[in-house]
Amino acid sequence: MKTTQPSLSLEEMVADVQNIPFVQDNLAFFSQYVSGGWYVAHAMHFQIAEALQRVMLFLETDGSEGTQFLMILTPPQHGKSAMTSQFFPAWALGRMPNLRITEVSYGDALATKNSRYTRNIILSSQYQAVFGAKSPVPLDEQVMLSGDSRSMSSWDLAAPNRGGMIATGVGGALTGQPKGLCIIDDPIKDYREAQNKAIRDDVWEFYKSSLRVRAKAIVLIVTRWHPDDLAGRLLKMMTERPDTDQWEVLDMPAIIEQGLFAADDEEQRKSLTEGVYKSQDDILQREMGETLCEPLYPKSEILKIKATDPYYYSALFQQRPYPKDGQKYRQEWFRTVRVLPEGVTIKFLVRYWDKANSTSGDWTVGVLMAYCSDGLIYVLDVVRGRWSSFERDSQMGKTGQKDFEKYGKVATWHQQDPGSAGKDSAQATTRKLLVEYGVPSKFETVSGDKETRSEPMESSYQAGLIVLILASWNEEYRNEHIAFPRGEFDDQVDAGSSAHNKILQMIGKPQKQVRSYQG
Repeated sequence: MKTTQPSLSLEEMVADVQNIPFVQDNLAFFSQYVSGGWYVAHAMHFQIAEALQRVMLFLETDGSEGTQFLMILTPPQHGKSAMTSQFFPAWALGRMPNLRITEVSYGDALATKNSRYTRNIILSSQYQAVFGAKSPVPLDEQVMLSGDSRSMSSWDLAAPNRGGMIATGVGGALTGQPKGLCIIDDPIKDYREAQNKAIRDDVWEFYKSSLRVRAKAIVLIVTRWHPDDLAGRLLKMMTERPDTDQWEVLDMPAIIEQGLFAADDEEQRKSLTEGVYKSQDDILQREMGETLCEPLYPKSEILKIKATDPYYYSALFQQRPYPKDGQKYRQEWFRTVRVLPEGVTIKFLVRYWDKANSTSGDWTVGVLMAYCSDGLIYVLDVVRGRWSSFERDSQMGKTGQKDFEKYGKVATWHQQDPGSAGKDSAQATTRKLLVEYGVPSKFETVSGDKETRSEPMESSYQAGLIVLILASWNEEYRNEHIAFPRGEFDDQVDAGSSAHNKILQMIGKPQKQVRSYQG
């Protein structure tokens, strides 16, 4: 596809019918022309346009060339949605009038807004001069809106063309839609939704069950609020599963800074396993400190946002969505190993439970920590769930049995809520664990606020004295600590800090050593 800068103005170019094919082939210039003059394509937009043209090439060649899956990571308010969700669908239908396009966003309103704009582009005189009734396109390929397509969220092109567009929010009905181009524009609304794992799971399930199966090609435009969002899961999947969808990623951070890019393939691969894309260089070849598009978002304004909250700056503007820093725990403190190092033996273990009585609110969490012969504390296991009091105690009992089978003696503790009712509940739990499961346990009331109780563990992490055994629970465990005390939940921090404090108490007196464990 042509990407050469024309010598004529857009108006002059379209006025000469011989030059119209250039606008038909070049998305950036097409976007400027059909906007009526308000949209100006800067260097970054030409890069986006070229990437989208590769998606178009994939569709036009039936997959023999081009890009099937494109992820666009750019800061907010930089014109990416206008180019991708409004101009691109109209341009794509001009090139392939039988193409079916699905537009998805976090809600119906945004998706419909983009669909309405695309629809209006097709009705415009500028568009009709390029792809419609006023263009040199053959009569049976001219693009016009069907006379009965009055809906802004679902419309079709006039016969004989069979193309059209449907717009919906995440979770909307797509039954009966044929395979075609899918554009996903911000499937998560804001930071609050991004922190909710249930919402992230809903987006993921909708993508897998409804979008992926109906897509010949997909373009994902996303504001990176969280490393476990849709983009993060897709990045991790393509790294861990080479046989799955492989995405082309257009990474455009707002400001070039030291350490922003991956030094080599290994660093890039590691960042992908964490749900973060770090390119190895800047596609625009900018100098240190240079912005992405100064006319659209001046550097002075971006730096104000950085000074206000470094997390939002890193996630939204640099596309590096590390977990929100609660200013207690740091991501780099959380080291993992697959198994205990050779020759290291467990001296004693503690499983500490932070109990909840809820199937929808707080979590019940049991953290298993081991103090070992190398002087380090290892987090061996985390059990976490939302259960009724009966289910909770049963889970605690079953976990205690498994702990004994695997490790031998494990000190099991749980917290007592304040008041006589809290004591009665704690006693009932202890009785059930012992009588029904043969698991001895102790309970205690805890004093002080959670931040104060976590301080000794915070110091141990910072000193490199705590190591996590590699497991599926690592990510949520780490992220909750990094967000503490500003995160949505703190149950894992509370259970972990209580287990850690018990370990410290046990280090201060002689203990019987349990049997060696090597994983």
